[in-house]
Amino acid sequence: MYDRLLPKIVTQLAGPAKGVLGIVLALLIWEYGVHFAGLPEYVLPVPSAIAERFWQTFPLQVHHLSRTGFSTLVGLALALFSGVLLALLVVYVRSLRNVIVSVLAAFNGIPKVAIAPLFVIWFGLGVESKILLAFLLALFPIFVNSLTGLDEIESDVLDLSKLAGGTKWRIFFKIRLMNAIPYITDALKVAFPLALVGSIVGEFIGGNTGMGYLILSAQFNLDTSLVFASLLSITVFTSLGVGAVAAYENIFLKWRPSRRR
Repeated sequence: MYDRLLPKIVTQLAGPAKGVLGIVLALLIWEYGVHFAGLPEYVLPVPSAIAERFWQTFPLQVHHLSRTGFSTLVGLALALFSGVLLALLVVYVRSLRNVIVSVLAAFNGIPKVAIAPLFVIWFGLGVESKILLAFLLALFPIFVNSLTGLDEIESDVLDLSKLAGGTKWRIFFKIRLMNAIPYITDALKVAFPLALVGSIVGEFIGGNTGMGYLILSAQFNLDTSLVFASLLSITVFTSLGVGAVAAYENIFLKWRPSRRR
């Protein structure tokens, strides 16, 4: 038994170990490469300086990240509710399909960075403009994936369900919604970083709090180590958000074919 178990454990650990080894190697090249090239810290700080600055400013990072995280999560929640609701409208009210899809596709083509100053003018420097930007960037991928999941069902499956006595509500919950949930979770993994970008862009445009504001302040003071430390905080936050969605899939969506392999 141990003869078969040991090779399997070694095989499973080999992939992550290679990844960690690659990251460590890249950091070492970065650390000694910067020293060898003689680059000043305000141009490119070494990883050890970034790590030291990260721990020095940890309470500050947490404070600003909590503000950015709040606007990101609220915007994402609004986009999830609105995206699924619009997809349901398109599926059940076919006459609205062309109107809703065309309007959302056209609006999605507008660069949100270009209209961000308008949101600051209309909604002020508070959290509202950041939430709106996070909402707009996350809405389209959630809507498209929700529509695909709710609508892409074989007509034979729907006909068989009706013949078996399925009501509209049972067909919705047991077939359409169950088919759509994996698409929606996939959309969330894409929409989460987009909503974060929306929040940070709003903080770049105006405001006195959030990770965007912290990065801008560090840039003006040529504190490049703090810029990299802020990027590290944002990366950790994004990884936790996407990881939470992946954990939900692993726990509750084990019936997906990709999870059974």
